[in-house]
Amino acid sequence: MSDFENHTQQAEIALCKRDPKLGNIIRNGPPFDSKAFKKQPFEALVHAIIAQQLSVKSASAIRQRVHTLLPKNDPSADAFSKITTTDFKNAGLSLAKTNTVERLTTYALNKDNQFEQLNTLPDNVIKERLCQIKGVGPWTVDIFLMFGLKRIDVFAPGDLGLRKAVKSLYSLNDLPTPVECSAIAKKWQPYRTIAAWHLWRTVD
Repeated sequence: MSDFENHTQQAEIALCKRDPKLGNIIRNGPPFDSKAFKKQPFEALVHAIIAQQLSVKSASAIRQRVHTLLPKNDPSADAFSKITTTDFKNAGLSLAKTNTVERLTTYALNKDNQFEQLNTLPDNVIKERLCQIKGVGPWTVDIFLMFGLKRIDVFAPGDLGLRKAVKSLYSLNDLPTPVECSAIAKKWQPYRTIAAWHLWRTVD
């Protein structure tokens, strides 16, 4: 069992004690699956861009088509740089997202940006750097931090699915705002990523 999976088990135990409502979801919902956290960092960031404002089903279909375009299933920035704009379009990616992926690829391949060293930096510094790329916003970086860098204490308060899950979890009358979701999620620190995964399962 990996360190990440060990941390996940510890997180679930702590979350169940800290929040009985969330604990009920953890105990009775599907068991944690670490497969989504095994992507290479660049691929995870591209997948986050693809998923922007799309349903889980639609995003998954496009990701699979894009993945087939990679030479030898290589998810590196260099491999993505070889995919043409037309190929991205035929895979179902919008022009705006294609442009974002291409800008991201250029950024990652520029050695001055030290993309491969991002994992050594704090979350806020990573977010500040990546959000300078047009088309990459806070939500995209939050998803990248979770699934690309395996940061265990990240929450995406602007995610519509998480907002709906929080509304259902606490039987709220209205959909909570991102600010309200962020405040609620503080009780799940330092395991907000694991809480988010289980919450997403309730709305998938």
